[in-house]
Amino acid sequence: MNTKKNKQDDEIYILGSAFQGKGDRIMTRRRWLVLSIGLVIIILGGGFFVLSYINNIKKEQTIEYYFEPEETLPLSITVETTDMDDANQKGYIETQEETVNELTLLVHIPYHVTMSLSLGKPDKSDSTIIFITQAADIRMDNKRIVGEFVLEGKQIARGLSKKGFCAVVDHTISIGMADETPLLQQSIESNGFFFRQYPLVHHGEPIANNPVNKSIRRALAVRNEQVIMIESTSVLSFHDFSQALVDMGVSDAIYLVGGRDAHGWYYNKESVRHEYGIDYLAYPDYTSFIVWRTK
Repeated sequence: MNTKKNKQDDEIYILGSAFQGKGDRIMTRRRWLVLSIGLVIIILGGGFFVLSYINNIKKEQTIEYYFEPEETLPLSITVETTDMDDANQKGYIETQEETVNELTLLVHIPYHVTMSLSLGKPDKSDSTIIFITQAADIRMDNKRIVGEFVLEGKQIARGLSKKGFCAVVDHTISIGMADETPLLQQSIESNGFFFRQYPLVHHGEPIANNPVNKSIRRALAVRNEQVIMIESTSVLSFHDFSQALVDMGVSDAIYLVGGRDAHGWYYNKESVRHEYGIDYLAYPDYTSFIVWRTK
């Protein structure tokens, strides 16, 4: 009897040991499964954090592209928009090629016109429009205008992002460079126009700007007390473009939207329209244009 009991006890012990070993293996697998899931979550979370950090850096770099270090500078040079004695004549644009430092530049000279700003794509069927070109930059993130912008006395955008400016107050254009200028408030009170851009030339001296890429460059400039538009025919850095403007006799200039895609057109004295860039069907709502109209 004792022998049989011991045998049964042995059998129970052996069965119990097998069940316990199987349970341990199940628990071990569950632990590995939990650890594996946790490790995957940690890796995915870390990857998401790294991607977010990189994207934030890229966004900050994009935004900072538009901002310049602050310093106080003199104001502007002011010229009339048109020869009032010839105000009844039809406006037109005279275009000349000039070679400076082995660079070919197109110089657009307006006659018998007045300058204003617009938002959105101007109407090609408007016979009073003689010349258009894009004016202020817009941000990459929200497609809003960069810096102060006034349209017919209404301030559309605020902030000092670029020190160059153009104001149109009572048919007078002021082009300059300053942190603050009373012309901003004057443009509001007179139902005028105002926008900010990179300064290129100030009182006959080239101005350095942060962007280092090369592109087709455009400028709104003053030479011999006359407002002109200047366009490069090849891709240039800001530095080379500013220096070329100085060497061709420009006293003050601010940048206009450049690149091969930026669209515009003008009419010559024979009323032939010349276009450049890409005429997109639609533009962001805050795309701005300089518009020269015949009197």
